[in-house]
Amino acid sequence: MIVLLLAGYAGAQNMEVTRFRLLDTDLTANTHGTSRLDQNGETAALIRIVTLEKGFTFEGGSLGIVGTVQKTGELWLYVPRYAQKLTIKHPTFGVLRDYVYPVTIEGGRTYELLLDIGTGRYVTLNTSRGASDVEIDGQYAGKAPLQNLYLLFGRHTIKATNGRFEGTQEVFISSNEDKTETKIITIDMQDQSAHYGDVTVNVTGRADIFFNGRHVGTGTWRNQLKEGTYEVETRKADCDPVKTQFTVRPQQQNTITATPPTPHMGWLQLYTRPRNAIAIYNGTNPLDLTEAQTLPVGTYQVSISRRGYITQNLDYTVRRGETTRDTVQLERVTYIKPRAFYFGGAFTLRNLSGATGILGVTYQHHDLQASYTFGLAASNKAYWYDNSGNYQSTMTYKLNSIAIKYGYQFPLLTRMALVPQVGYSLNTLSGTVENGSQKYGDGAVVHCATLGLKWLFVPTQHVYLFVAPEYDLAISKDKDFDSVTQGADFSANTFAVSAGVLVNF
Repeated sequence: MIVLLLAGYAGAQNMEVTRFRLLDTDLTANTHGTSRLDQNGETAALIRIVTLEKGFTFEGGSLGIVGTVQKTGELWLYVPRYAQKLTIKHPTFGVLRDYVYPVTIEGGRTYELLLDIGTGRYVTLNTSRGASDVEIDGQYAGKAPLQNLYLLFGRHTIKATNGRFEGTQEVFISSNEDKTETKIITIDMQDQSAHYGDVTVNVTGRADIFFNGRHVGTGTWRNQLKEGTYEVETRKADCDPVKTQFTVRPQQQNTITATPPTPHMGWLQLYTRPRNAIAIYNGTNPLDLTEAQTLPVGTYQVSISRRGYITQNLDYTVRRGETTRDTVQLERVTYIKPRAFYFGGAFTLRNLSGATGILGVTYQHHDLQASYTFGLAASNKAYWYDNSGNYQSTMTYKLNSIAIKYGYQFPLLTRMALVPQVGYSLNTLSGTVENGSQKYGDGAVVHCATLGLKWLFVPTQHVYLFVAPEYDLAISKDKDFDSVTQGADFSANTFAVSAGVLVNF
């Protein structure tokens, strides 16, 4: 290190150079991107002027100045090789005139100049534990060791921290001290573990937690802090941040419930037609429809219902300081549907009763229905003889039917309708031999025209209860069917009543 006194200047107020030296290992002046060429096309020298101030201008005598670049904490001054002196000017700190370089300036080399503006002095700051964070008068200064640290004249508080090791020292920088010698300050650090406590900070609503300006957690933050009073800030979108102070006690668990951020508020005012509806938002929360409701800003899913009307599910966005209004027109529930697909089952009471499955569709009140009736009740016994009068068999019969019907739906009341129907049915006999060996009339068929009326009652949406009387008129039948009806004592023409349940969509 070369330490030289200021020499050969006139008219300066307080500025002086406290050190000028060659930085042997610093290749900045001769590196692509940071090197400069002088007016002769040769690589210029670089002088790194250490100062926190800005606004300096420079004169380099007859050889001039190549250029300057402002950097953080220092200023880069490029000069031609063999430069001999330098004049430094500042509008506040005055002029340092004709400072003579103490060494020969070589091109492509890097030098360091410590410029004292007259308000303090340069020091070197060390700590007993390396790479410790240093604060000076409450401001972060960097990690130790700190070289060429400029401290103003007066008293300063220096604090060093490294994990749980801490050290604090008061130093006084005097204008009477010898600036030709480097002042070295060393901060002694001690283990402070006994003064620390475990800290858990909780906040509702998964708000973000900030400590010392940094985001440290969402909903929960755990750390270990030295005894004392601290402050956290909770933040969340569409909310005003809130600060919470807390005190840490050493050697124990400190659990803090932070105040959540204050939501931005707006208003939601809903009207319904008809009135007296029930409104629920976000699944479980009742919404008063008699006046505007104050709510945090955001989007809400609102369900509006009233007996006898279709429930509406709507989304509303509440904005800060604004009232969101809407009028909701509720539609009555259509129990008798003019357009629907339906299916169901019934019991059909007739000469030979059975169970009926039904499938149908309604469009613009036009009703098209298909059904199948599976015979359950057996006929009277029929006795069969051959042409000579000899006994052959005793049989019973069941009647299976396939039917297609067309009707038109006439709504009478909200939950009631009548559907006149006409159609066609194909009735087939299924015979069972009770005695004997011969099977007569099994599979005999009769074709019928049907005329009926379906009465519908709707106890709840999507469900019909119905009763459907009808008359089946035989329009053609085979010989066996006619013989069976005579022997078993039932008629091809029949009156039937079906009763059951339909489900519609």
